[in-house]
Amino acid sequence: MRALIQYQLALSQRMVGRCVSDLTDAEAAHRPEGILAPAVWHVGHLAAANLKFLELAGAAPAVTLPEHYLALFRPGQGGAADYPPLRDVAGMFDVTSDALARVAAEAELDRAIQDAPGPFATFAEMCSFAAGHRWYHIGKITSLRALLGKPRLFG
Repeated sequence: MRALIQYQLALSQRMVGRCVSDLTDAEAAHRPEGILAPAVWHVGHLAAANLKFLELAGAAPAVTLPEHYLALFRPGQGGAADYPPLRDVAGMFDVTSDALARVAAEAELDRAIQDAPGPFATFAEMCSFAAGHRWYHIGKITSLRALLGKPRLFG
């Protein structure tokens, strides 16, 4: 089970990176129709989610994010904002993803997550949820890429 969790986390991390690697800051901050959250928000949201997962795993403060990231990238946001450069946000996603992967390599997978805010009860379930959550946002980013006229990366 550990190998599968590690694979899911590593693959989803690589795919997020692949989805934004060719976006400029302007493209990453673009909000089609003025209503969709931009690609940079999705990546920042995933970094903030990773930090929450680390906290739930009892690994905080394994890493930190710039203070304003938590408010800027929380659920329900994604509107017009002065977003940091995509490279910085993607770097924070990688740092938090790497920290989560390190914890997943050593954690007791069946350990209960106390006061879990999501649909998971154990560390293994939380990591599986984290990977699935990333794929949801990868789908959003690939739709944004299509609206920008960027090439399809898969599918």
